[in-house]
Amino acid sequence: TNKTTMTASSSSSKETFLPGLNKRYLKSFVGLFHALCSVIALVVGNYLFLQCFLLGNDIFASSEVDGSSLLPTIFHVTTAVSGIFLVFFWNKIQSYQHATTSLKAKGMTPKQMQNVNRARGCYALILCAVYPLMYRYLPDETLRDTVLSRAVAAAMVAVTVHMYNILKVYGKGLFILYAGTKFGFSLQVLFAGSLYSLRESYPHIVNFFEKEALLISCCVEFGFLLYYCESRRIVSVPFLRDACKRYHPLMIFVFIVNMLKEKFWSRLPMSVSWATLLECVLVFLFLKKMTRGIITTVVETVRSKKESSDKRESFARKQRRTSVFDVTSSAGRRSSIFESIDFGELSSSLGSSRGINLNALKEV
Repeated sequence: TNKTTMTASSSSSKETFLPGLNKRYLKSFVGLFHALCSVIALVVGNYLFLQCFLLGNDIFASSEVDGSSLLPTIFHVTTAVSGIFLVFFWNKIQSYQHATTSLKAKGMTPKQMQNVNRARGCYALILCAVYPLMYRYLPDETLRDTVLSRAVAAAMVAVTVHMYNILKVYGKGLFILYAGTKFGFSLQVLFAGSLYSLRESYPHIVNFFEKEALLISCCVEFGFLLYYCESRRIVSVPFLRDACKRYHPLMIFVFIVNMLKEKFWSRLPMSVSWATLLECVLVFLFLKKMTRGIITTVVETVRSKKESSDKRESFARKQRRTSVFDVTSSAGRRSSIFESIDFGELSSSLGSSRGINLNALKEV
């Protein structure tokens, strides 16, 4: 009985986080809050992306002027909270991928794939919200503090280096997209001394980080949401694959085109421009590969249709040359079936049959 009591008490202590608070309920609440923040970040992020990049209404720039920062604040806070609360489900992050190329073909293990998803689902979301929130809500006196600025920059460099070690297995292009600009800017902060001095030298840097956060957050949240829906059998694997294959390239293309229109190389420090330039090169290579694939698919489709039409035409031509009434003689000459009939034999047979019938009638 004592052992049973001790076992029950130990199991109950493992299930409770605080007195009267069950861990399972706490985890359910955290999961619900994480899902709510993810959905809000995705919806608000897509709205801001549409306004800033497609409709030409730069809400981030206007909010810095008139102080109306409600939507940008909601977006950055929910993005950061979504990444932070993913830590509670660290071991449940998906270790698979529904891509056309298998993990084995990529030379990856499920554990490595899980680490990649951790890097972009947790680290990337938190990093993309750090500098925008600091520049928006910290006073200038705090931004001038070199100790604080360098401490934050050192932490950012450490996290981005860790992300590089994780993402290089999947592809170094992901590091450029998710952490390249933060890595370069943080190194410059370490040498420059303060965040305030860099903002004064490059006023467009805050607007760039906020727009880049839109791209990163929307792409990550969209993919994770679809993978969650697929795990609950809400959407199918082909739908997930096609949606991600269209959504992610479209977002990246729009972002890069907008950066090229704004001539980012003249408005951003070199520590950030190098990563954006590499993103442009990667997008160009991807676009070239995609265009080549589309052209190859179209050519193969046209060729197959032409071959099938040629086969149908040759079959129809052969059918027109031959007829069901054609026969081939022993000499190999093809003639009509009517020409092969011996009408003399036919008439005599008809006459004999007619005679038989007449005799039969006389006997009757």
